[in-house]
Order: sequence, then C-alpha cells, then structure tokens
Amino acid sequence: MIFGGIVLGAVVIFAGLLVFTSLTSKKLVCKSSVGSITIMYSDKTLTGYTAVTYTYEFDEQKALAEEMGTEEYMNEFKTWFETNSDGTCEKK
Repeated sequence: MIFGGIVLGAVVIFAGLLVFTSLTSKKLVCKSSVGSITIMYSDKTLTGYTAVTYTYEFDEQKALAEEMGTEEYMNEFKTWFETNSDGTCEKK
C-alpha cells in the first residue's frame, strides 16, 4: 500500500511537471499530412516536444539550440519543416 502511494505520487508529480512545462513554454507547432511536431522552448533552451509520426532527437537538438540560440533554431527548424514536408509551422 505504501509502495502504491509512492508510485501514484511520482506519477502525479511527473504529470504536473509536463503540464506546467507545456503551459509556460513558447511553442513551435508544425503540422503536415503525415504527422505533427510541437517543440516547446524558453529563451535559453528547448524544454520538451511532442510528435506524431516524426522522430526527433531531443538531446541532440537541445544542444544545437543552446549553441545557436533558440529563436534562430526555431526559425531554421520552421524553414526545414516547411521545405521538406507539405506542412506549415506556427509560433504560439
């Protein structure tokens, strides 16, 4: 019973962190006919992502975004996505 309470508590904390990150981050939402990806970011770093059909190497891309600046990274990702898919991206 104690173990179940600890596991449930950890799940609730993890879910809360995901919701908090999602609500407080800037977002780049990209959609196409084959899938979508939303990249969440702050002024200094990438904070998370969600993707349907697309694969995304988060740790690798996070390091790149920190190196080049998140706004520049978002602009380059938007250009790449729109050039290589039939989709569009929107900053929110």
